[in-house]
Amino acid sequence: MALLEIRNVTRRFGAFTAVDNVSLSIEAGEFFTLLGPSGCGKTTLLRMIAGFDTPDAGQILLDGVDIADTPPENRSVRTVFQSYALFPHMTVAGNIAFPLQMAKTPASEIKSKVAAALDDVRLGGFAARYPHELSGGQRQRVAIARALVTHPQLLLLDEPLSALDAKLREQMQIELINLQKSVGITFVYVTHDQGEALALSHRIAVMNAGRVEQLDRPDRIYSYPTSRFVADFIGTCNLLDGKIVGIQQDTVPEAAMEIDVPGLGIVKTALAQDAQVSGTGLVALRPEKICISAADGSPKNTAENHFSGKVKELLYMGDVTVYIVETSGGARIEALLPNSVAGRPKLFEVGDAVDLTWCRDAGHFVHEAVNKEAKADHAGHEVGNG
Repeated sequence: MALLEIRNVTRRFGAFTAVDNVSLSIEAGEFFTLLGPSGCGKTTLLRMIAGFDTPDAGQILLDGVDIADTPPENRSVRTVFQSYALFPHMTVAGNIAFPLQMAKTPASEIKSKVAAALDDVRLGGFAARYPHELSGGQRQRVAIARALVTHPQLLLLDEPLSALDAKLREQMQIELINLQKSVGITFVYVTHDQGEALALSHRIAVMNAGRVEQLDRPDRIYSYPTSRFVADFIGTCNLLDGKIVGIQQDTVPEAAMEIDVPGLGIVKTALAQDAQVSGTGLVALRPEKICISAADGSPKNTAENHFSGKVKELLYMGDVTVYIVETSGGARIEALLPNSVAGRPKLFEVGDAVDLTWCRDAGHFVHEAVNKEAKADHAGHEVGNG
């Protein structure tokens, strides 16, 4: 049995449905992330798990017990907020001791529990400091220590890294992964940052317009999106709309199909489930899956996709350069190359003729029926908070 089960949970604010019949299960010891743009319902769902809000319908079960009507203080759930919510007049030790005092923990046990919590977050020498004497990353760790000191079954984290700069955020991501492994407590994490979700999570629920669009492992969501929204929201992706014009069941080593993409031509992909000739959809193709090379006019492997074009734009990113290539038919494809050669940051310049190639299993086909359903879901909701 899952540690946390969300069953058909709905939350409305007047005519606006913030969370729409959501169901999901979270296992003990899992690092689970609710990911989506502002207004998708992720923070509202987190608040209901924490007990700060009550669902209009559905159940929230912790260890098989429905806690939807249980006050926050009576749940084995703690929350780390984006603002950290530390008491400025209390020392670090005082902040961490506060929930123990509220739980009427014997005074003789509080000191050792506080010391252990500080050790967990690598702040053993900071007990006597005040919040204003700490860096942003240190304040965040104090907030986590305070949440963990009572050993809850579930720790909720609401965009806890958003106030940190990029380098510190990356360091804290590693610390969160290691901390979650060491304490073994289930983390439910809310973020709008796709990279953060991919780096931290065992599984991700991508939310859009109050519903879960896709729930899976990070690698599956990135490589095999099930809707246009997920493909477009997670990372950077070429979305090539087209119609299925051919299916090859006996292709070696795998079955394949051909998609007619306007402005580009025939694109080969792996055979999608329930694919039928004349069916429509899109090919989701990540820029890093594309090989870009100088145009030489030589014959290409017909098992691969091969198109020619000219570099229209480029963006130097330090470690990689992003190239926007326009084909003769007017299609624009984004590809990237690592800048691995010292002193040569760009391999191509605007106007250069180039070839683009990618294997047929590099692109993932998403059925148009899924896209229409996602669009209908989105159209039926207004944009709200979290």
